Amino acid sequence: MKASLSVASVIVVIGLTIVAATYRVSTAPERVRSRLNTAKESCTAGGGEWVKVGTEEECRPPADRKG
Repeated sequence: MKASLSVASVIVVIGLTIVAATYRVSTAPERVRSRLNTAKESCTAGGGEWVKVGTEEECRPPADRKG
């Protein structure tokens, strides 16, 4: 009886782990987009400029701007 209970517990834990991992992977693009938007807002609110350099996007602080 105890062996079947522990096997069932392991199966439940493995199942929940798979469900949690699937959820995290499926919502990853949304989380990345949200963090990027927050970074853009923080950059511009601090007087910086959000620029794209090659394929990367970055914040240029006011002191780094040429002009």
